[in-house]
Amino acid sequence: MIAIAVVALLATSAHAALNPSGDKLWVGDHHAVKVDGSDNVRWPWEYKALDVCIIPIKMHVGMYVQVFECKKKKVILQQVDCGDIGKGGGDYPCYRGCVSFQVRANFEVKMGTNLEKTGDNNPIADWEAWIEDGNPVPGDGEYHWVEACVKAWKTKLYKATPGDEVNVGNLHITVKPNV
Repeated sequence: MIAIAVVALLATSAHAALNPSGDKLWVGDHHAVKVDGSDNVRWPWEYKALDVCIIPIKMHVGMYVQVFECKKKKVILQQVDCGDIGKGGGDYPCYRGCVSFQVRANFEVKMGTNLEKTGDNNPIADWEAWIEDGNPVPGDGEYHWVEACVKAWKTKLYKATPGDEVNVGNLHITVKPNV
């Protein structure tokens, strides 16, 4: 490849000859230069770029997980019998809510949850979150349904109006390789 580039470069250069009166190089008649078969090329002309080396580009693929339309999702806790969430009468009032969403990944993903309380005078005393269905998510790049749930007990709803939808926290969906 290098020899071809050198030959091509020389083919686009001016002819030089020894000056009969000395040993200095001099450029001959500019009309004697041939570029692309033309004899009527005047100095200077434009050099053409030549490929002399082709280097492949590789990519080290990273891990990718996406929750489809995450910002449109929310968990709405609704009052349930405390026995429905594995609690007793002393844990009243009790709540439960779930949300379904789609997840895709390029590796097998173990889903998890974390809870974060928000707001002043938060009515949540105790709560727990978990992934109900769809765990782990296959790493095939296709969307798969997952359901996450939250339960709360011993809530303090003394000043809340029935039917109000109040913000009590955030459900964080976590992921890690399923190993």
